[in-house]
Amino acid sequence: MPRFDNEGFNPEKRINNDTRDRSVPADENYYGEQPKYPYSYPDVGTDDAVVDNQSNNSVNINSYVDSFDVKPPERNSRQSQSGFRPEVTRDYDEERRRENKRQVTNRPPRQRRKHSKRDLPPAKKIARGVVAVLLALVLMLLLVFNVALGRINYDEAKDNQYVSSSELKSSIFVKNILLLGVDARPNQETEKSRADSMMLISIDMKHRCIKMTSFLRDTWVYVPAHQGEQRLNSASSYDGYNGVVDTIEYNFGVDVDGYVVADFEMFKVLVDSVGGVEVDVTKKEAKEVNSHPKRYGNVKLEAGKHKLTGEQALAYCRIRKIDTDFVRTKRQRTVMQSIISEVKGGNPFKLLKMAMNSAPYIETNLTKGQLIRTAMAGMTCMKGQMVQQRVPFEHTWDYATKKGASVIAINVEKNKELLIDYIYNKTPEEVLAEQQ
Repeated sequence: MPRFDNEGFNPEKRINNDTRDRSVPADENYYGEQPKYPYSYPDVGTDDAVVDNQSNNSVNINSYVDSFDVKPPERNSRQSQSGFRPEVTRDYDEERRRENKRQVTNRPPRQRRKHSKRDLPPAKKIARGVVAVLLALVLMLLLVFNVALGRINYDEAKDNQYVSSSELKSSIFVKNILLLGVDARPNQETEKSRADSMMLISIDMKHRCIKMTSFLRDTWVYVPAHQGEQRLNSASSYDGYNGVVDTIEYNFGVDVDGYVVADFEMFKVLVDSVGGVEVDVTKKEAKEVNSHPKRYGNVKLEAGKHKLTGEQALAYCRIRKIDTDFVRTKRQRTVMQSIISEVKGGNPFKLLKMAMNSAPYIETNLTKGQLIRTAMAGMTCMKGQMVQQRVPFEHTWDYATKKGASVIAINVEKNKELLIDYIYNKTPEEVLAEQQ
């Protein structure tokens, strides 16, 4: 056998007559009678019995074993289970690893996914949908509003050269915007035209209200740009709209944050954009407008409470022959109050339509940021009351003739005191109580 030769096998050292007892002691024989082993031949004991299994003449061991009558050992309970393979040893560690891997693969979604959109209750899904729609609507409104702001005509803001800001009354809770209505004629420089109406809109965030103050155009005051006294409405003829602001600040001591100028065409567009304004027209007022078609643009008015169009509202505001300028400015404040009421009750789309239509006719020295902040403050204060006043105040003025013209002479210091108190200190309830 070459393999044995290579390994140094010495057949002479083989034990031929081994007489050692290899039987199992009785007290250790747990299986009863010793079985005959497949490799034990009946007449083993001589050298001739050695079989070379590697040769071609080797004995078929399987057929040989079948000739023995050997009783197989009994199986225990685990071995009796179906699928038991005695020749395979179970690797429990490997099975545990496979089971753990299977659990990780089939692990349910993490806990936070319980709050996914699919798992939300219907009410929350609807709420999220509504919020998304509202957010999209707000963004759209802001975009359109920004477009409207881009259509406004902006002037450069100028500091008052005639009075320092420290001498003016101001408050972080009050925004004063001077609204100027001008009767600009064709081929006429806008800023050279006299202001037909001057109204200070005070947004009082402290008392949550809006206060309107009309300045009568025939009021005799000192005009700084003119360096002399003149009618208030002539201030724009000397230094434009900034000249009007400077004159009001110089004489009445209130800080004006900026101006907004609107001509007659813009006024009509504004009224029509909000759907008209409701006004109670007297018979005398209706007769004045209907009797002078050329003066009022061929407009017809009926006595009674009606919703006026832009042209009708403009004609109503311009009435002045039948009474005084005091009553005329009151009509203007009435229409402005009605416009604000329409804006307050209007939906966002109507407001955007109003802004888009009227923006090209507006001129202001306020920046876009200032306009946005002022509009937000105004929308908040619109929920409160609106009160109105005019300068000069009661018992502070008298008619006079100056330079051959009929004007309104006033006590400047008294009006300054009353105006500051009215704008910055008084509640709307106090104002209404004084006017009864």
